[in-house]
Amino acid sequence: MEVIKVDPRDCTKWKYADRSFFEYGDPNILAEDIKRNGQIEPVSIRLLKGDGDFKYEVIAGNRRFQACLASNIMMKAIIRDVSDYEAAIIQIKENEKVALSDYSRGISFAKLKEDQKLTQDQLSDITGYSRSKIQNFLAFAKIDQSIWNAVSNISKVSARSAETIYTIAKRSDVYKKALIEIADEIRKGAGSHRIEKLVDQIVLGEDKKIDEHVVKSQSGQVLAIWKNNKLEFSKNLDIDQQQLSNYIAKYFKS
Repeated sequence: MEVIKVDPRDCTKWKYADRSFFEYGDPNILAEDIKRNGQIEPVSIRLLKGDGDFKYEVIAGNRRFQACLASNIMMKAIIRDVSDYEAAIIQIKENEKVALSDYSRGISFAKLKEDQKLTQDQLSDITGYSRSKIQNFLAFAKIDQSIWNAVSNISKVSARSAETIYTIAKRSDVYKKALIEIADEIRKGAGSHRIEKLVDQIVLGEDKKIDEHVVKSQSGQVLAIWKNNKLEFSKNLDIDQQQLSNYIAKYFKS
């Protein structure tokens, strides 16, 4: 494909761009590197139809785009004639090479799914993640904004922790307030088990005994947790509910 040079001021960010504002860093540093060493990787763009302000939209390479825009540098690009579905694949595949937070991926996945550009199964096929893992990513967009406002920097929150936060917040406003109280721990990257424990301590009280037993596989993977006589399965497991129900029925029958 031909690499051309375009004015970054003629470009705008794609609606489904998956890099959050806190992951761009200082565009001036990258711009200085481009000035010294040149732009090694071109960005992927496509023509915009019916837009009076911009000629192109950037579907992959937004950090390079922002750097060139900030310093008014002509930008190397490849024009691609692709659908939203194909553009999503290009973006996802490119960002497999870079460190991108689970939050950024999750919000982008949620937008694509909500606007019916990609289904959950398609997201799973393209990324190689299981459906349950994609479900974890999608949880980021379902969590009340008041919780994210309290956490502030979401870059260290894992997809699994997001699913836990969403599940806990659904219980009641009391649990939601408890999550806001532990925002500092969430910001630092607290795992699912720690988040649940801290919330229980707030909601149930420090003196309330929480009877827990972790169920692990032989390899050490956490499969489930018994908590006050309730069994909670790990969110990352793909469970055949009918098969599990049959095992439970056989267990009690014996």
